[in-house]
Amino acid sequence: MIVEYTLDPEDVASARLLALGIRPRIEFAAFSAVIAGLLAWSVSPWSYGLLPLLIGLTACLGGFRLTQIGKVRQAAAAAFQRNPTLRKFTTASWDDRGVTIHPASASSERILWSELRTLKENERVVLLQGIRNIHAIPKRAFPDKSALAGLRRLAGAGIKRR
Repeated sequence: MIVEYTLDPEDVASARLLALGIRPRIEFAAFSAVIAGLLAWSVSPWSYGLLPLLIGLTACLGGFRLTQIGKVRQAAAAAFQRNPTLRKFTTASWDDRGVTIHPASASSERILWSELRTLKENERVVLLQGIRNIHAIPKRAFPDKSALAGLRRLAGAGIKRR
């Protein structure tokens, strides 16, 4: 199977956040739920004196985390502008042995399934983390769900064999 794509700055940011294990929507929802729960607890008859401090600390931690996410996004946008290979037309093909990533006018890279450490994905990209390299393939590049399912199946089998 072969897919063709061009990355954009949001793809690169999404891939970086995914590689770091950061899921902004889930984290924002979790912080919001904790703040809402603490606020509800603060007006209940079971509240105690340090509850406003807990609310403030949770809000500060959430704000700090959102700031970190913003900095990762800014760094990804800067990397996208600095690295012309990220902006080039790329093809990704895979078979029973591995995946080959071939950017236009650059050397191709082959990741054998046995060398693949993880396959992660979010709503925007599929991230392939090999031993020496990381590649993101935007989900919009896949012609249909069966193509994406085929990549998942082969990658999953390779990861399990390791």
